[in-house]
Amino acid sequence: MVNDVNRAQLHGAVDELPPSELAAAHRYLRFLTYEASEEEPIDTQTAAELDAARAERGATISFEEARHRLGI
Repeated sequence: MVNDVNRAQLHGAVDELPPSELAAAHRYLRFLTYEASEEEPIDTQTAAELDAARAERGATISFEEARHRLGI
């Protein structure tokens, strides 16, 4: 069962990572331990963008629309 992982097993998995994946693993582990109280306040534009993204959750868009949104 996945929930039966102990710290020694996790350390072993980290030891098996290729060097090219260490930075990504570190970022992810930091993300998992990030406290919500450490978050910085966001501005109104960012809040609006987050709300729009949440409203689209699960929706797909065309490649052309993605390019348009990214400005490319």
